Amino acid sequence: MHNRFTNLLPPSRRHLLVREYYFRLGVVTIILAASLIGVAALLLMPTYVYLAGSAKEKETRLAHITASLASADEVAISARLTALANDAAALIALSKKPSVSASLRSVLGISRPGIALSGLTYTPEAKSRTLLVTGTAATRDALRAYQIALEDMPGAISATLPVSVYAKDTDIGFTITITLAP
Repeated sequence: MHNRFTNLLPPSRRHLLVREYYFRLGVVTIILAASLIGVAALLLMPTYVYLAGSAKEKETRLAHITASLASADEVAISARLTALANDAAALIALSKKPSVSASLRSVLGISRPGIALSGLTYTPEAKSRTLLVTGTAATRDALRAYQIALEDMPGAISATLPVSVYAKDTDIGFTITITLAP
């Protein structure tokens, strides 16, 4: 004879036995899963307590910072911010204006044979800026050529020279008034 198990139970009883086996297996699985979830929850409890305390501490700190910012210094800070905004607007306006040093470099960069400069004077006015160039010209032609070169200078609207300076032939002292673009 073979070593086989012989099942003498009727098929309905066998079916009931298998169903009972699977039911017990399911109950054991559910109990194991519930046990694992319970152990995991117990192990996570310290982390939860730590994070809850940390969140409460940060909320307290935020409330303190908000209270300190809303104090009497708020008026002083807003006044200072207004002053800084005005200063920034003034600096932006200045950055859009041509600089005085650029105008002076332009005047000094123009070729001037026969011309000796003795002074440069800048006068800022509300509507127009002027630059006075004083010096001595060797001849009338050199002076006229220098005046035309100053009129063609970038940023210059006009370069005026009194007609009376042309009375002398040589060693002419002059003052040219250059009106600069605003």
